[in-house]
Amino acid sequence: MKLRKINIVTAIALGAVVTFTACSKDDGAIPDNIGIEDVPAVTINLESGAIAANITFADQAAFQAKFKVAMYFANAVAPTKVDIVARKKNGTVGSVKVYKADVTSLPANFTITAAELATLFGTPFVLKDTCEIAPDIYVGSKKYEAFPVTGLGSGQGVTGMSAIGFGAQLTFIVK
Repeated sequence: MKLRKINIVTAIALGAVVTFTACSKDDGAIPDNIGIEDVPAVTINLESGAIAANITFADQAAFQAKFKVAMYFANAVAPTKVDIVARKKNGTVGSVKVYKADVTSLPANFTITAAELATLFGTPFVLKDTCEIAPDIYVGSKKYEAFPVTGLGSGQGVTGMSAIGFGAQLTFIVK
């Protein structure tokens, strides 16, 4: 019985030694055709700190949202410029319109009304319309779109970041 226990312990120890010495992480250098770029984290939050607000359908004229666009990390290198863009959705993805172009100084404060949004899109709001606002980020001559045609954009944020208060986009819903 004692010999059997010794054999089991020896087998486990040998297996552990073989397993852990066989693992190595050496992927080599990053190929030249792959570049690593630092894309600044830009936040967009309502004055209250929230990232969503409701537009009352019956009283759209009263809607006014004050929001701030800022660097998430205050000491980070700022983007070359930022365009504040809006996307109107009502069941399907709508077209993206530029609300403010060439914002070069962050933090920047803005005030937007439902009338400005309706004028921007050329159509009045209807019930259950959703409007999202986010920054297009420019680093040098490269543009990181908030709402690209395919894939996730800069305005989508990092999965889970909203749980810690990182506002990557604002959402306005007509109710």
